Amino acid sequence: MRRTVMACGAAIVVLAGGCSGDDPGPDPTAPPSSEPGEPTAPSSSPSTAPDPPFDPQQVDLAEQEWQFATVYQDPVDVPLESGEATGEFGQWEGKFELGEDEPLYVDIDDDGDQDVVASMSFSFETAPETYQWVATTWFVWLNDGEQLTQLPYPLAGSGDCDTQVDSVARADGSAGVVIDEAQMGWQSACAEGAGIEVTRTVQVSYDQDDQPWLVQTDPFPSWGGACPMMVEPSDAAGEVHTAPGLEPASPEVAPVVVTGGESWLGDEVDGWDFVTYLQEEDPNFVSYCGWTQ
Repeated sequence: MRRTVMACGAAIVVLAGGCSGDDPGPDPTAPPSSEPGEPTAPSSSPSTAPDPPFDPQQVDLAEQEWQFATVYQDPVDVPLESGEATGEFGQWEGKFELGEDEPLYVDIDDDGDQDVVASMSFSFETAPETYQWVATTWFVWLNDGEQLTQLPYPLAGSGDCDTQVDSVARADGSAGVVIDEAQMGWQSACAEGAGIEVTRTVQVSYDQDDQPWLVQTDPFPSWGGACPMMVEPSDAAGEVHTAPGLEPASPEVAPVVVTGGESWLGDEVDGWDFVTYLQEEDPNFVSYCGWTQ
């Protein structure tokens, strides 16, 4: 029994201390290796989380390239830096500035994505560092889920001796925006100011070619963008539509085409004319706009 115990003790010492020779034992400080046949743990790779959805509120409109226009003057490119730029607009040399009102985030085309409505102003230089206001125009920036794209058509606009916009707000219970504005009376003097109150609801509708258009939905179908004021009766004829290829305007009351101030929109679409019209027997002579073939 004693020999057996001693032999076992020697074996323990050898295993613990190792043997000298050409085949040294493993380093006792090294981590144990996997036994043969034992599966190795797969290496973990960084998990790829899906990209967050596009957020239009993260787009800084003060650093974007805009197109500025009024219903009368056609668009010019305006690359804003810190919300400002200088350049020519029509016959003026002046300053472009991001509008004072906060951008409005609203689903204006009823596709489930937040679009943006924002304004820009232009003033011309009357003397060094002295500017006189000319116009403020509201525009729509459409969200396609990946980026914002500005529609060039003026949604609404305030100008010198012209229509004055009181507010642009989200429509309750439906897609679009509600615009409160005041028009100049027909043949009224500038000093009288804009006194014809108009409230209209506007959204973006798409034609068969997926082209977006501004469409008034309330108080009746009509063009939804800014509109030149009535100047005088016209000999123009034809059915007035809300936009090229879309539904007729003002179906309940016959539209009477009149001439408005010249607008660049009339040169935009082949086969369609941009017209100003009145609703028949409207005692206030409110100017609306549409398209005729």
